Amino acid sequence: MPVKAPRSVVVPPYGWTGFYAGVQGGYEWSRDRTTEFNLGGLPTGFSHGFSPSGGFGGVHVGYNYQFDRIVLGIEGDVDVGRASDGFSLGVLAFNARKDWEASIRGRLGVTPIDRLLLYVTGGVAFTELKYHWDAGIPSPVAPVDANIAKTGWTVGAGGEAALTNRVTARLEYRYSDFGTTRFDWPSILGTYEQHPRFQSVRGGVSVRF
Repeated sequence: MPVKAPRSVVVPPYGWTGFYAGVQGGYEWSRDRTTEFNLGGLPTGFSHGFSPSGGFGGVHVGYNYQFDRIVLGIEGDVDVGRASDGFSLGVLAFNARKDWEASIRGRLGVTPIDRLLLYVTGGVAFTELKYHWDAGIPSPVAPVDANIAKTGWTVGAGGEAALTNRVTARLEYRYSDFGTTRFDWPSILGTYEQHPRFQSVRGGVSVRF
């Protein structure tokens, strides 16, 4: 009696279409500079650099749609974590910090192999920037605190791999630019300007639904 050959098992290709949510964490850094102007808008000649940095963690949620090897998606995320730095000039002390950042972005990817997605991403970013100038204690010059809500843009690129049919892991680089910020220190008749730009590297894990 002839022996039947075993049936070959056909594994269906992995599909990226669907909703997903997950967590991420990483490190961000920046190189910024505060420049002083008088209240008439003329530069005083004072300028000093600073470099906020720090770790963060957050959550993301999104949707992908795949056709052939192209994947289109939309994603939103929120990260919490302090990036801060400052400097001192005699009794004068300056500090800048960012405690959170959120974004809504599009994603465009390609799958060179079945379970690997390489993508670029970009969209709108949101944050609140906090600045503090203090002339020391005791001092007749009142300190100033400025909390400035900002909307900017963010772009990045990354790779994502399917660990199982439902779980994926990613590694991503992101650049965020929040334009120019200004605030006044009325007690010394000065205005201070910054251009906050942040870079970050993040890893994350997502679960598909």
